[in-house]
Order: sequence, then structure tokens, then C-alpha cells
Amino acid sequence: MDPKDLEFEETLADSELLLKNTARSMDEDAEFTLESILAEYGSGTPAAPEPKEKEPEPPAEKKPPAKVVPLPKKAEAAKKTVDETADETARIPVIPFPGAKKAEEPIEAEPEEKTDAETEEEPPQDDEPKSMSLQDILAQTVQEALSEREDTIIEEEPPRRGLFSRRKMRDTEQLYDDAEEEEDEEEAFEEPEPELPEPPLTETLSDYRAQLSGATKARRGAGIFTLLLCVMAVLEHFSILPEAYTADPMIRALPLLAVEAIVCAIGWRIFAGALRSLKQGKVTSGFLTMLLCLVTLLDTALYAFLPARAALSLPLPVLGAMSVYCALLGESLRLHGMYDTFRIAAIGNAPYIVTVTAGGAAKRVGLPGGFSNSARANDPYSRWQSVLLPVFLAAAVVFGVLSTLETKQNALLAWNLSVMLASANLLAFPMVCALPLKRIAARLAKSGSAVAGFSGADAIRRSNCVILTDGDLFPPGTVTLGGLKVFGEESGKVISYAATMAHASESGLSRLFDNLLASDGGFREQVEDVDFYEEGGVGGRIHGETVLFGTAGFMRKRGVNLPRNLGLKTGVFLSVDGTLIAVFAVKYMPAENVDWALHALHHSRITPVLAVRDGNITPALLKRKFGTDARAVYPKLSTRLALSERGGGRPYALLMREGLMPYAEVVLGSKRLCASARRCTVLAFLAATASTLLAFYLTFVGAYSVLTPFSLLIYVLLWSLSALVDALLSDRY
Repeated sequence: MDPKDLEFEETLADSELLLKNTARSMDEDAEFTLESILAEYGSGTPAAPEPKEKEPEPPAEKKPPAKVVPLPKKAEAAKKTVDETADETARIPVIPFPGAKKAEEPIEAEPEEKTDAETEEEPPQDDEPKSMSLQDILAQTVQEALSEREDTIIEEEPPRRGLFSRRKMRDTEQLYDDAEEEEDEEEAFEEPEPELPEPPLTETLSDYRAQLSGATKARRGAGIFTLLLCVMAVLEHFSILPEAYTADPMIRALPLLAVEAIVCAIGWRIFAGALRSLKQGKVTSGFLTMLLCLVTLLDTALYAFLPARAALSLPLPVLGAMSVYCALLGESLRLHGMYDTFRIAAIGNAPYIVTVTAGGAAKRVGLPGGFSNSARANDPYSRWQSVLLPVFLAAAVVFGVLSTLETKQNALLAWNLSVMLASANLLAFPMVCALPLKRIAARLAKSGSAVAGFSGADAIRRSNCVILTDGDLFPPGTVTLGGLKVFGEESGKVISYAATMAHASESGLSRLFDNLLASDGGFREQVEDVDFYEEGGVGGRIHGETVLFGTAGFMRKRGVNLPRNLGLKTGVFLSVDGTLIAVFAVKYMPAENVDWALHALHHSRITPVLAVRDGNITPALLKRKFGTDARAVYPKLSTRLALSERGGGRPYALLMREGLMPYAEVVLGSKRLCASARRCTVLAFLAATASTLLAFYLTFVGAYSVLTPFSLLIYVLLWSLSALVDALLSDRY
């Protein structure tokens, strides 16, 4: 028992004993005022006679109401005991025990029904001192004690501080708010944002066709004028032009200025796209091309109208025009790749899609919803240019200014900037991603497949695994029946049972046995309780009979006796109630395209995952039939069943043809696309770094005789070609 409860009960017992001792010497009808009782027994001095006219006492200060909580069970029991004692001594005059506290106003509560005796003893409401019965005094005293007890119970303990401390929870305390819990659950299970609406594939195809047509015309027009400038640079380098043309700087420069201006006007779409990207805070290769054209145009104009500038090196309009042409070429290559992609996607509903699961890339049956948004997303390698190109731009400006200050030729500031910008903004930058995309999309289009741009290719190549099912490894026509032996049963029942179990297993054998059943004129039975077994078989109940269908190892594990000297490596066995009734000799013939696909996957270090349901198809069978297993993974049965599902998933590629070859083409092409774009981007930045540093050295020492328009053109072309070699070979796999 709690010490406080024990003390409380002892106090009540003392009060009861005191009341019984004093009740004998008092009149039953006597009434006492509260002041006189407290004065006599509370302070130990006799009560003073009451005056006739007593001034009203000032109102007592009201204490804030106590916190109301449910009473503890022990306190309720004590209150019940006190109430029973009060009923037994209702007519006995009672005074409080000595030392009792002054009675206070009772806590506001709902009014209780009063008895007749309490109603008669209630003092009148006037200015006279209130007279209370001993029962009311006892009730107030008990109520005061209970209030003190309640205050002690509901007093909260200070929280403990510490990493591992825990505050003791009360029964009436709530762990957390329901509203907060609902909000947390909503946040935890918040649905993903819905996909953006996609226009029809045919409409997207027509848009790309129109854009490609415009970009191709612009590229061809700019190419003609750029070629003219290249011819002029060659003639200038070998001094083939007549002296009348080269003697006058204005006649020499104004045609070049006009041709470059025409090229810039044709390539206006490059400048418009650069300005749109600049508004978004992105510095692209097109923006550096625009700056290069402005600087070369300014330098060519200075050469024509400023004699001090004409006495120095020749202007470089050919570099600006070539930069615009390469930007248009990169744009047309990108649009051509997207056109080839949507040309295949718009043929119709694709029989298969390629999605990504936990086990790797998987060929499923599904809808092409989401393919268009993924294909039109920006390539992940454009972010590299938006981060590094501002650095190259700043370096080109600083190096150009330093070279001008070193040579003390202020008239060559625009010329130095032209050399540095052409070296920093290599011609390969617009094509490092567009060229691999165009070549991979063209190859996939020939095989009847399409990948959803860099977004889809990146999602497929990240898994670095490809899930292969029975039909992928041995398509229809490559699995044949070499023979059949029946033991003590009719052939019709055997074929019907075998076709039923093969169809229930959903393996590559289902088509073979369906054709066998159709030729025999039978029908499939109703099968119940279908179970798959790790040993390579399936079981079920047909007409109450336990039927097993699988490999020889499966039958031995299930206790079925097999014939001796059995030489079948890829046989299928059928048993009923533990008795073997049929043996099927199944032959697996390798297909040429599957052979190529497995060797290509092995060469590209892509791991095949065998999600097969036919117990005969194992890595050993692949090694025996194709000469390689491509380092295939053969997971457990539960994993194989989960990975061999046929529907669902986000489409990252579309397949319009049957067979493993188009499927493998998509997986291999996705990996090659991302790898080639990444390598080309890295090589382009390395080449730009080397070319910028070398150009800065030549301009800093004033080697103007080396930096002719023709030599600089060959210089930037060679550096760009070194970065594009990998892209040119991206479709060779």
C-alpha cells in the first residue's frame, strides 16, 4: 500500500474516534458556527462571544481552479468509506479534529441532490454568520483532504534529460496526436506526382519531322557559305589569290564579313536557344558560339576600317562560321535520332516493352504510356557542359586579355579573344551526345526497336542485367518432341495430362504440348493445387489424382521410380499418384540470333538472369548448346517465378519484333549510348583544355605567323575529331 494512502486512512480513523468521544457530551440539536469551532479547537483558545452586529469579513482570495483529472481508484475507495461513515453518524454532532485547516470554498462541481436533513440544516442566506452541521463540516474536511491528494497525484514529474532516458508514461497520457499521425501517414504514403500529359506519338513524330526538315535546310545553307570561307582560307594560306584582292584590306575583309553574317543569320535558331538557356541560368555551347561570332565579326570590321589592325594578322571569320555550322549539325543529328525513335514508336502498339525491375531489364507486355516524356527529357551529360563551360569562357577571356597586354597590341584584343574562344569552345561540343544518339537510334530502328532517349537508356544500363525467360532463349520452333513412351496408360490421357501441366506451369513447353494435344484431338483437364518445386517440376491434382510433371531429378526427389540406364539429358517425365506413366524426349535446338545475343551480352559484360520455368533450361544447357552461358545467373525458384511475370512496368524501350535479338539490341545499345556520350564529353573537355592552353601560349609569345586562318581551322578540327572518334564507332557492337 502506498504510504500516502496509509497516512490518509489513519487520519480518517482518528477523526472518527474523536467524533465518537465528543458526541456524548453534546446536545444532538446543537448547532455551531464555523468560526466558533475553528477558534476553539483549531487554535486551542475559547471562542469569543459573538457580537450582535458583526462587520462583514472581506472575501477570501480565490485560488485558481485545480486541474481536474479522473480520481484514482484508491481515492475513490477512500471517499466511499468516508461517505458510509458519514451516513452512520448523520445525527451525531461532529467537530473537526484539532489542528484542522480552515475550510475553504468547495471546488465548483455539478450540484448533487441533497437529502431532507441537509436541506433543513442549510443555513439561511443572510449577513448572519453561517451555521453548519457537523456532517457538512466533515464533508468539507474530507473534500479538502481529497483535493490535496488529487493535487499530489496529478503533479507532473520533470522530464529527464539524457540520450537514453525515457519519461514514464501515464495511463491517461496520449502518445501522439491523431492529426499528426494522419499527416505523417499521408506524407509516408504520398502518391507520386502524376505524369505530364503526352501528345499522341503520331503528333510528336510530325513535330520532329518538321523540326528536322528545318534544321537540315539550315545546316545545308550554312554549309555552303562555310565551305566558301574555308576555300578562301586555303587560298590565303597558299597565296593563290590575286594581288589586287589582297592589297586592299577593305576589299579583302568585307566579303568575308558578309558571308559570316549570312551564316549567322541562317543559324539564328542556335542563338535563340542559347538565349533561352541563359535565361534559365545555363551557359551552353551555343552561347559561346554566339560570342565567338560577335567577336570575329567585330575583328573583321576592324581589319577593314582600321589601318593599324590591317597591318597585323588576318581576321578569323571562318572560325565563327564553322562553329555555327557544327552547332546546326549537332542539332540536326539530335533531331534525326529522335525522329528515328518516334518513327518506330508510332507504328502501332508495341507487342513488348522493356522496363526495369529489381532483377534488371525485363521484356514485358504493356502500354507505351510515359515513353514520350522519357524520350524528350534532356540528356544527363548536358549538365556537365552547363557547369564547366562557364569556366572555359572565363579562362578564354582572361587569357585573351593577358595575351593582348603582353604583346602590347591593343588592336588585336578581338583577334586574341577569337583564338581563345575557338580553342575553348571546340566544334565537338554540340555533337558529343547527338552523334551517338543518332547512330544508336538508326541501328535500333533496323531491328524494329526504339529506346526512350538518354533517360530510357540510362535507366536500362544502370541495372547491367537482363532477364531472360524460356521464350527468349528457345523461341517457338526450337523446342521439339523427339519421342514418347507410355507406361500402362492410354496415350490420350497421357497427352491431356501432360498438356494440362505444361500449360499450368506457363513454361516454354506449353506451346509444344498444346500442339501435340491439338494433333491428338484431346483437351486440357481442370487442374487444382498447382505447386512449383525447386528441383525442376510442377505438381497438381487432376480428378483427385496427384500428377507430377518435370525433369528426371525432380522425379527422383519425389520418390518416383524411373527406368534404368536412362540416357535422356533433356527429357520430361509424367507421373500419377507416384507411378511413372510417360516419358517425353524433348530436344532444344539453338537459334542463330540467340547465339549472337548471348555472345554479345558476354562481350559487353551484361549479366543474363535466367527467369525460366522449364527445369531443363540451366546454365549447363546453354553452355552445351551455344558454347557459352554468358555467365548467367540462375536464381531460386521463387525469384524466377517473380521475375518471369509478363506484364506491367514503365516503358523505357519498345520492341516491335519477336526474339531475343531485338531485346538484346536495346540493352546493348542503351549501354553503348550512355558510355559513348560520357566518354566523348570527357574527351571533349580534355581536348578543350589542351587546345586552350596551347593557344594561349602561342598568342602570348606573339606567334602570329603560325596562327593563320587555315592553320587555326585545322587546329580546332583535329582537336574536335579526337573527341568524336568514339561517337563514330558507338554503333559497332
